[in-house]
Amino acid sequence: MVLLKKGPFRNQDTALAAKIQQAHMDNISKMAAAGKLVVAGPFENDETLRGIFIMDCKDSLEVVSLVEKDPAVAAGRLVFEVKPWWTVRNCLFK
Repeated sequence: MVLLKKGPFRNQDTALAAKIQQAHMDNISKMAAAGKLVVAGPFENDETLRGIFIMDCKDSLEVVSLVEKDPAVAAGRLVFEVKPWWTVRNCLFK
């Protein structure tokens, strides 16, 4: 599980922030299509904790290598924390 938090660089103008957000969403789609991202979503507030990713990767190193390439993370709008998390095999959210 990846906890996405507000990063230190959130002072981009509106146009650049929107561009970064679109690239972030495109990256989410790319990771999901590759089978690496199972669940993603924001929290409905404007607090430090902004959202989560639930990843399906071989280990935390793979998670870090994928998430640090996210455009919002690379731009410093988001930072992340990886929390190893397990669930029952073949469990799906419904």
